[in-house]
Parts: sequence; C-alpha cells; structure tokens
Amino acid sequence: MINKLEQNIDEASLRDNPGIPGEGGSSGDYLKSVEQRVAQKNDEFTRRFGPEIPRFMSNVMELRKLQSGHEADLEKLAKDVIIEHYGDILDGVNLNIRFPKQQGEIKQTAEKVPMEPPALLKPLEDDGIISEIHRRKIAKNITQGEGKNTKLILNLTEVRDRLKIIMGAEKGEKYLDLLNKVTETASFFDWSIPMEVQKEMWERNKDGFSGSVDVSWETPEEDESGDLAQKILDELMDSDDINSDDAEELFDQTSPTINALGTDFAMLLHETVKGIYQLIIAIAIPDDSDTAETIISNTDTLADELEDLRYGPEIAADLRDFINRFPESNKITNLRERVLGKMMLMEAKDFLDLFLRILQDDESAMDDVEEIITDIKKEISDYEMGAAGFDTGEDDLDDEGYAIPGGQGEEEEEVELDYSKLSQRELRELVDKFLDSGDFDEIEKITPWIKESRQVEHRKKINEAKDKIPMMMENPNYKK
Repeated sequence: MINKLEQNIDEASLRDNPGIPGEGGSSGDYLKSVEQRVAQKNDEFTRRFGPEIPRFMSNVMELRKLQSGHEADLEKLAKDVIIEHYGDILDGVNLNIRFPKQQGEIKQTAEKVPMEPPALLKPLEDDGIISEIHRRKIAKNITQGEGKNTKLILNLTEVRDRLKIIMGAEKGEKYLDLLNKVTETASFFDWSIPMEVQKEMWERNKDGFSGSVDVSWETPEEDESGDLAQKILDELMDSDDINSDDAEELFDQTSPTINALGTDFAMLLHETVKGIYQLIIAIAIPDDSDTAETIISNTDTLADELEDLRYGPEIAADLRDFINRFPESNKITNLRERVLGKMMLMEAKDFLDLFLRILQDDESAMDDVEEIITDIKKEISDYEMGAAGFDTGEDDLDDEGYAIPGGQGEEEEEVELDYSKLSQRELRELVDKFLDSGDFDEIEKITPWIKESRQVEHRKKINEAKDKIPMMMENPNYKK
C-alpha cells in the first residue's frame, strides 16, 4: 500500500497492492500463503542444515579462501553462464561482472540506496502515479526474486564441471557445496531476522553487503559521438526543437552496462540477473523526471529491498510457473523476461489487473498472456526473416505463429542457419529436433559448436537415436 499519506511520507508495500490478491479475494490472502510456504521451507532447512546456521560466517570465510586466486576465471565463468541463459535478450548490453578490487566498493554502491523515502510536501493524490508505484513495487519483487532464484543456474552440470576445472575436482565440489549452504542460510535469515533488526544492521554497517549492481549508460569514444552530441546541444541553444533523426542516432549509439559486484560466484550471478531485470522494468519509468523520481523514491529504499528479498522469490516463481504452462516456454528463449517486458509497456492499472489475475490463476489471464506471447512470436519471426532479407507478412507464419522459412513463395531458397551464432540452448533444441527426424547430416554440422562439457551427452543421444533407426524409418516425418 501507500503508507501514511496523511503524514506526507510514502512508501510502497505489497500490503493492499491492487496487483496482489488480498483478504476476502477469491484466492484468499496471497501474502499469507507465501508466508506459509516459506515457513515450511525454513522448517525443512532447519531440519536438514540446522548445524550450518551458526557456521554461516565461517562458511563465508572458507568460500573466499577457496576462490582466492581464481577470481578472473570465476568472473569469466559467470559471464559465460549469463550469456548462455540470457544472451538472446542482451543484444547491445555490456556486462561488467567482477569481484570488488578494493575495500568498500560494494558499500559505495549500497550507500546510493536511501534508507527511507523522502518527505513529501503533500500527499500523493494522482491515481496514475500511485498505480505506477504499485506496479514498480511488484516489478522490483520479481527483480529481486529472479536474482535469488539463480540457484537453478548455479547447480547446472556445466557450472559444476567448470568449477572443478578452475579449482580442481575436490575444491570445486566443496566450493559449490558451500555456495549452496551460504545462499540458503542467507535466505533463511531474510525471514528469521525481523526486518527492523535487519534495517538497523545495514544502517550501522553497509560493509556487510555481499553484492551490488547498477546500470550505467555509455556512449562510444568522443571522436565517434562527440560531434553529434555537440550538434544537438547547438540546436537546443538556437531553438526549442532538435532534429529527431540526430537524437535517435545518438541514442542508438549509447549502450547500457550492467555493473555487477559480488563477493562470491553465486552473488555475481545474483547481481547480474538483477541488473538484467532492472533494464527490463526500466521501460515503464515515465519520461517526466519529477514523476519518475516520485515513483522510484517510493519503491527503491532499503526498507523496500528487505521486503522484496522476502516475498520476491515466491512471486517470481509463481509468475514463472504460470508462463511455463504455455508450450512456447520450451520454444522461445527467455519467454518470461519477454512477457514481463511487454507487461511493463501496458498501462499501470492494466498491468496490476493482469498480475492480480495471474496470481489468482484466473483463466482470463491465460487468454491475455497468450495474446502477449503471440505478439512476441510475431516480433521474433519478423526480426529473423528481416535479418535473412525477407519481407514478412501474415501469410509467412505457420499455425503456431512462427515464420515459415522461404517467406512468401516456394521459389525462395531456404536460409541455412549459422550454428556458430546460436546459443547452446538453441543448439540443443535443434539437436533434439533433428534426432526426432533422423537428420544426422545436420546434427554433424551442429556438433562442432556444442560445448565440450556437453559433447559426451551429445554423442550419447546420437548413438541412442541411431539404435532406433529401424523404428524411425517407419515415421512418416523421417528425413531419408
């Protein structure tokens, strides 16, 4: 809710947020259900890892001892993993993922986060701004939640294998085990330590932060963009209007950089994913600087972050589970990030209405999100066909909304994919597709681009498929 309007201090909370099911709603009190879920998880954690709780700081120190001397390799691994899983939506985004080089670097970033929202001269009365605050509050929870939910990436086979290569088999296994214990214990503390106590702790000592992220916007070297920027400034001096083409060209030359700092490998992933989501939700920030400042100041405080750390992982997980019900979740990379981006372009009230129905598992939300996914498929198809030099129309899409290779005529030549430019996930999906059709010639073309850590699994799949060739030949889709 927007708290204490009569006292001229605003702070967003999930309580009474119109995008969150509340008391008396068809789904009951959503936040209470989240608290019950987390309580069960924490009880299970206490049963399994109770002795690890008082060893938290010693585990943290052991982590840092194990990773000492391997920082550069771990930074590279973090960047590789992020590109593998988010590369399709990071076009033009620079990644600066690293361990702190000097004492106090993380603290400097943390100090930019205000403890409380500023006092206002008058209560907020604009319904549009209040809706934007509610929307950003939910989006910040998703951001924080997706950052914490990187445990799934952390425990991938390729990550485990790379850690063993970097540190040696025994130390790599121990390092990953400690990362899991530390991250799970930290999540336990998010709920077991009262928020007011956490807030006082961070107010006294920001050196305790284990990670931070900010997004900066950069332009090319001065000799590339300086003249254009000066031209735009000169136009502003001469009149109130600027050449829109010049402004667009300068904007196109700028690129965002995600600056992620972390004291261990898990925090590098956590903060980078938060940075990716910060870029996604930034789409909704209004152009008007005063309005933007009002919205951000009421959602981006330390108190907000402490609440977001609690509820965010469950809210993000529920959104993920909802979107994963669509078959496209296995066909379109980063579908939930793309869907969230589309939702951030909606009017704030429409966003809140749709998100409420998503959390309520309302069937009408399925219809609305399906429309969003159809738009996403169309945009991807248009982009791919445009990149291949084809004009795309409605007739160029198949029944599922994907582009038909060759465009508008059967005479068009089929465009051969450049496998070197595809992500590992896309390559694996193609391998599965060609295995189903028995197209081993195409599989052999893909093989050199499969990561070494996947080669054994890749070869095993091929051998198993070849053993089934007699059965596959009976399949009418088998490519002879």
